[in-house]
Amino acid sequence: MPVRICLLGPVAVVDGDGRPVDVGGPRARALLARLAVAPGRVVGLDTLIEAVWDADPPAAPGNAVQALVSRLRRTLPGAPLRAQAHGYLLDVPADAVDVHRFEALVARARGERAPERVGALLGEAEALWRGPALADLRTLAFGAPLATRWDDLRLTAAELRLAAGLELGQAGAVLAELEELVAAHPLREPFCLLLVRALARLGRTAEALAAYERCRAELADSLGLDPSPALQAEHLAVLRGEGAAPAASRDGSPLRTPLTSFRGREDELTAVAALLDGGRLVTLLGPGGAGKTRLALEAAHRRRDAVADHVWWVELAPVADAGLLPAAVLAAVGQREGTSLERVPTLVEASARLQETFTGRRALLVLDNCEHLVGAVAQLADDLLAHCPGLQVLATSREPLGVPGEAVVLVGPLAVPADDDEAAATAPVVRLFADRAAAVRPDFAVTAATLPAVLEVCRRLDGMPLALELAAARLRSLGIAQIAARLDDRFSLLTGGSRVALPRHQTLRAVVEWSWEALDDREQAVARRLSVFAGGATLDAVEQVCADRGWGPGEVLDAVTGLVEKSMLLAVEDADGVRYRMLETIRAYGAEQLTAAGERAEVEAAQAAWCLALVDELDPQLRGAGQLVALRRMHAEHDGLLAVLQRAIAAEDGEVAVHLGARLAWYWLLTGRQLAAGRWLREAVAVPGGAPAMRAMCSAFSAMGRAEGEDWQATLPALRRVGDLPPEDTYLSDEPLGALAWAIAMVFVGGFRSVAGLALLEDHPDPWVVAAAHGIRAQVAENIGELDGLEVDLRQAHAEFEQLGDRWGRSFTAAALSQLSSADGDGEAAIAWLTEAIELSEQLGTTDDTPMLRIRLALAHALAGDLPRAEAEASAVLAELGPEGGGLHVAMAEAAAGGFALLAGRLDDAERWHRQALDHVRAASGGPPQIAAVVRAGAAAVLAARAEAEPDAAPELLDRARRWLDTALQQAAEDAGDMPVTATVVQAMAAVALVEGDPQRAADLLGRSAAVRGRRDRGDLGAAATEWRLRVELGEAEYERLRAAGEAVPRAEVLGRLGVDASRGWAATPMPAGGGQTRRR
Repeated sequence: MPVRICLLGPVAVVDGDGRPVDVGGPRARALLARLAVAPGRVVGLDTLIEAVWDADPPAAPGNAVQALVSRLRRTLPGAPLRAQAHGYLLDVPADAVDVHRFEALVARARGERAPERVGALLGEAEALWRGPALADLRTLAFGAPLATRWDDLRLTAAELRLAAGLELGQAGAVLAELEELVAAHPLREPFCLLLVRALARLGRTAEALAAYERCRAELADSLGLDPSPALQAEHLAVLRGEGAAPAASRDGSPLRTPLTSFRGREDELTAVAALLDGGRLVTLLGPGGAGKTRLALEAAHRRRDAVADHVWWVELAPVADAGLLPAAVLAAVGQREGTSLERVPTLVEASARLQETFTGRRALLVLDNCEHLVGAVAQLADDLLAHCPGLQVLATSREPLGVPGEAVVLVGPLAVPADDDEAAATAPVVRLFADRAAAVRPDFAVTAATLPAVLEVCRRLDGMPLALELAAARLRSLGIAQIAARLDDRFSLLTGGSRVALPRHQTLRAVVEWSWEALDDREQAVARRLSVFAGGATLDAVEQVCADRGWGPGEVLDAVTGLVEKSMLLAVEDADGVRYRMLETIRAYGAEQLTAAGERAEVEAAQAAWCLALVDELDPQLRGAGQLVALRRMHAEHDGLLAVLQRAIAAEDGEVAVHLGARLAWYWLLTGRQLAAGRWLREAVAVPGGAPAMRAMCSAFSAMGRAEGEDWQATLPALRRVGDLPPEDTYLSDEPLGALAWAIAMVFVGGFRSVAGLALLEDHPDPWVVAAAHGIRAQVAENIGELDGLEVDLRQAHAEFEQLGDRWGRSFTAAALSQLSSADGDGEAAIAWLTEAIELSEQLGTTDDTPMLRIRLALAHALAGDLPRAEAEASAVLAELGPEGGGLHVAMAEAAAGGFALLAGRLDDAERWHRQALDHVRAASGGPPQIAAVVRAGAAAVLAARAEAEPDAAPELLDRARRWLDTALQQAAEDAGDMPVTATVVQAMAAVALVEGDPQRAADLLGRSAAVRGRRDRGDLGAAATEWRLRVELGEAEYERLRAAGEAVPRAEVLGRLGVDASRGWAATPMPAGGGQTRRR
């Protein structure tokens, strides 16, 4: 054949060797196509002019046609164009034009009876199509009707071809094409009939019935017609089981072979197996997208392999009406008896026929997606289980069936590991995401670089498998970090589900909508209002915030119960009762519904009022015997409280922001959140409004948060501003924490010239404030060196806090008492006090304090003579903090380790530890200067020891040590004038003086250190070593004389001679405004 003309697609010409031929532009192609419609016949000139130019021919159309024909003759192999008297003719056989060959093949197929031959002919016919007929000429007047006719013939051919395939038993092979054709042509009944037949042949009866129902509804809605008799007959045949599914196999229906990996859920699989071993009805219960179906499939495979002789799987999602349930189950198990029924079997009839199938068999019936038919499924399951002792039922649903004997296995989210979990990359949720991601992007892998974003995606999507699959599908076009960043708009982002998945599983929104629409009006109202709770809610909170004014007392509980049973809420029981939490995706959907309902402002106001009432209730409990319970409740509510605080700040609602911030401040301090608290409280106090006393509390605690953040230069001015606040807003207010915050601020900035200043708080009506005043007075006394009554105050405060049941106060005073014991040289007593302080601190969860307490515990062990245990404790602290963690805590632990190495004679280790400690001090340059002073003093002592060991290098080493001590002295006295730290620096100066060869000055300096501190320090092992050497070198009497002389020098004179600016610090700082007032009764 010299040439072939192709019209089933864009117009094209192929030569005898199969090579394409360029026939020119659109007019030339239009002319050729019109001639090819009637090959071997003359086409009139007027017809050709109309075909090429429609209603807009050129001035000389005959000449224009002749020019086009001439061009085509030059192009077409064999020049098959002939001029005739009144037109032109394309001189080729009909089968040289693809559309005529197609029509001939279809006509031959219609005359065939053998399905194999029909299929072969129509397969050849379909292969001729390259796209829509006349794809490039359909806009021309002649092209549109021809293309429509040929397209319709193609669909008829498809009907014949697919019907032949079904007759040949190829239902599985033709199903996908049928589904596409039905979707594209929903009103073409033959396709629907064939789809119903194919699904039934595959044993997917429920889906067959659902396909029929969709077509029936489409015909009724679009055309006002009922299905044709043929389609109705097919439907009835499926209901009867005639010619649909194969006869019931003794092995049950085949279970699908999963195409994707299965990760995790071993606990749930073990539970299912155990419950089926001991029972007969198990329901996998969980929200949409949790993976119930996949888990049931895995469990069914294992059950079939291990125990059951027969397993049947019934997919109920496509069954829209409970009345169709019996037929769906009958068809799924291949039950054919009773074909004389001319109607859908009733539940009783279906149960009787199913009992025949299950009798005498150990069988497992899996009923998947029961939630929309839960009543009918429950009745059927109950009846079957009562009459078939060998039958077991495994159901999946979003709510329980409620049948006696039912065991429920909760299928919740996959656990998401913490970011710092070393095994995070191998966690089931991460491996699941990695598997689904690799399916769409083979180059994707979970690496150290991608793991944080993967964990963020897993966490934001609650570890829900379906949501993670939808997120993984987005990797075709986005990076993992981009996906994580866009999850605030999760419903728009996660839309690319599998085409073969249920419609409600193809987008994240559809997953939630399916469950949401199953809720009644009251349940929907409570669910959307619950979306304001960021961290879940108690029943009391739900009743206060989510109820309508006209509801009775039990209606909220009924709604909550319904939401839990329908897997829209998770009910988690803890020590304080049951807490209700929404998955974040459901919560996000509920938030949309809340806004759409116009209820947001009212519900958020109700939530804020509930939060304020809660924190007011818990505030006194945080300072007494109910402390742990109150902390637990605050911890449970923290996410929600913080969300309300942030919302109030954003809305510039000072009343709520300041009130809530002030009440949260102490909780944040107790639980070691001072740094974050400082930021939140600064934002709260920046909003106008709120009670002055509470604003003062926010100001004070926000300043303390700066101190925790090692922003010392910003901390002190902020704390001084607290001291300038009116007394009625601080120590004269009725807020106990306001009085404490003011006192702590004054301690930080040296706002008391003597301990007498704290008498302001001793007549406070709250005993907790009085106990705190005694403890703080002892702290002030130690810092300023006025030690008379110090121990009495501490023991009194400790006893008062113990009586009140306040663990924070006991820990604070126990730690202070340990310092007194250490100063007395009693290491065992110091260990006991520190052990108590650490235990209490850990009970409270105040983990930020624990490292420093443990460093002091290490020092106490050394003082008690157990240097190996001291070094082990310091090493443990450093290992837990890590080289980059803990800031100044690391520096202090390293300095302690260096001190222990020096005592053990390991000079190299001592130098290494102090070098590292100095590096950390420099890195935290904004921290409290007293810590830097202690570290530098220790480093100077190490330099002195090195100088003694290496006389040649001694001058340079000692010079450096003196410079460090000069700096340390100024840091020790800076701003607050810390006398114990200053005394520690002076003790290091004594060690340097001894190595310099001046024992007299060394002895004098040890005495002066006692003058600065207010007492001798028998707990510093470095100073003790210096003292021992001085006693040997000077003799006991001379040493005691020199030391006593130094101790007799007034503190101010000592500081002056050392070059410390005594104009700053405790002695020179005036009392705050109103400092002489007493509390108004």
